[in-house]
Amino acid sequence: MLSLYDGFILKVLRKNRKTILNKSEPSFILKVLRKHRKRIKLRLKSANLRRTRVWGGQVLNRLSTMFDTMSYLLGVLVGLLVLFSCLDVWYFLRVAAVATRAWFQPPVWDVTAEQVLTGRVTPHDIDMCHMNNARYLRECDFARIALYVRNGVFKALRALKASMVVGATTIRYRRALCIGEGYELRSRIVTWDDKAFFLEQQFLSTKDGFVCAVMYCKQSVIRSSPDKIMQHLCKRKVECPEFPDDLKHWVSFISASSQALRAESGLEDKNK
Repeated sequence: MLSLYDGFILKVLRKNRKTILNKSEPSFILKVLRKHRKRIKLRLKSANLRRTRVWGGQVLNRLSTMFDTMSYLLGVLVGLLVLFSCLDVWYFLRVAAVATRAWFQPPVWDVTAEQVLTGRVTPHDIDMCHMNNARYLRECDFARIALYVRNGVFKALRALKASMVVGATTIRYRRALCIGEGYELRSRIVTWDDKAFFLEQQFLSTKDGFVCAVMYCKQSVIRSSPDKIMQHLCKRKVECPEFPDDLKHWVSFISASSQALRAESGLEDKNK
């Protein structure tokens, strides 16, 4: 390819070709070129300036694009940092995953039937190489969500515009679950009263079937009652199962504790 310099020379030579052909002196070509030397230099400077401007504009556009991309990524990172600092994001993601998985599993028509979730102790769950005591309660939360989705309790709560909260829990640790050890978490509704469901949840080691932990949970119903939920699910009146002896003792303890706290705060005198 010809440069701008060569192109301009050819243009000058073509413009003066008749004069060049009529002249016999070869030096006339040099005279023509000397005559237009300043114009050639100006043209070259102008071309180089345009090239510099185009190249500079491209560089600026690329730098602007890179800056916008880096700003977007930095904003995303800052947003994620704030989100993870303010909320337990992994908990909500796990709740969504457990509920979605339970939704696509076959429904359980027996409300009091036992359901099983399997798990394994990960490095995220441990302290001192065994499962942290708070992790047991967290895993029980997920198991109850799966239980209520599959047996229809959540659907009944939504239809009755009611909700549930944990009123009380008690857990007994019998043997530690070590890192990498698999377990089964078995959950079932044992019975209910006028205000709450009572559940039992057990952690069984898949290594030998030993019950490593047992938890009882009182799940209080708000703006409705367990009887109404059972009638909505079964389309008839359902008699609640009898309370086991150990569960009776725990319920008695809860009642005694509530009465003692009311007495300390003076609520019983006000009610009288």
